[in-house]
Amino acid sequence: MKTSTLIFIFSFILSLNLAAQGIRPVFTINDKPGSAHNAHITSDGKFYYTCNGGTGKDGTPNGKINKYTLNGDFVQSYPFLKFDMRSIMYNSKDKHLYIATYDLKIFKIIDLENGTTELLFEKIYKNPQSAIALDPNGKTIYAMDCGTLTMFKFKDGSVIKTLSGISFGADDKVKPVVGKYGSTAVAVDKNYIYTWDSHSSSKKIYAYDKKGNFVKAFQVTSGNWGYTLSCTNGYVFVAIDGQYKIGLWNGYKLW
Repeated sequence: MKTSTLIFIFSFILSLNLAAQGIRPVFTINDKPGSAHNAHITSDGKFYYTCNGGTGKDGTPNGKINKYTLNGDFVQSYPFLKFDMRSIMYNSKDKHLYIATYDLKIFKIIDLENGTTELLFEKIYKNPQSAIALDPNGKTIYAMDCGTLTMFKFKDGSVIKTLSGISFGADDKVKPVVGKYGSTAVAVDKNYIYTWDSHSSSKKIYAYDKKGNFVKAFQVTSGNWGYTLSCTNGYVFVAIDGQYKIGLWNGYKLW
């Protein structure tokens, strides 16, 4: 058998193995110990910001926002003790961070250093576990709820449209924990809407166009916490849950 043929066969087998293994993260951030679980990540183009979800061991919110350099180096933590956060979003239009909480509220962060916030919306979406996303254009909020994706105007919270039949990670039927595998997570960049399935046997990120048409599914190698799907700085992020310790954010280049 010719050498060129052997090289072709070897390359083909290698490509199949790599495809089976999935896409590996190209950027990671070790998130500092939080009050509970990793929740979301965003960036203002100068720094990354993460927020924590869940409650402390005493059952009360004990949230904080962590700040990192673009290289992933820790800068500072900011206590947001009364917030059980699900999302943190940066709006490039007004240069402010926003957070969404388990009690279905969206707040504008007026002063990060002092923890000053302003209530923007309340109960415009229905599932408290929804890790909502803000479109990079600053005009549209996306909320995912078990395959139903609703878009709201950032201006006034009114519904733009609703899409159904979107792929997601289904909740465990035996011990249901809503959102654990991705049923309430959505991320958005300039071109695509992303959802995901964090089951250990799957770990797939699904891409849709802005009209809701399915485009592609990407198998990824790392990430186990269904709430943490985020998109910023050209990366699609998912996390390994810190569980009161150090979590790991995995940034993927999908295209």
